[in-house]
Amino acid sequence: MKATEVRILPALDPGESYVEPVFLLVETSLAENGEPLTSIDQISSDTADGDGWTVKTLGQSVPMTHSAACEWAVSYAASRDIPIVYERDETTVAGYAAALSVGAGGSAGAAASSAAK
Repeated sequence: MKATEVRILPALDPGESYVEPVFLLVETSLAENGEPLTSIDQISSDTADGDGWTVKTLGQSVPMTHSAACEWAVSYAASRDIPIVYERDETTVAGYAAALSVGAGGSAGAAASSAAK
């Protein structure tokens, strides 16, 4: 499979159910020091009884930006014929909220543009 064939979709909200038989999940959040930490899991339906999921952790709390992690995940998925990568990036929203809550000395637009970098 080519990397261009791998679909990247937003991760589902808690309580929603995934239906694909196998996919990767990339989630990035901020550590206490403000640096991004990313976890990447390969999730497969449990074909033995059909009632559960098998989670294979490929990386847990890795100091990596979300974009770099997604790039790696797409390459990994393509090499293993996994068609979907779900992603959740909590770094930009958290950075934006933190900048606004501490009064980052500027407009909300400036905080938003800083968080997007």
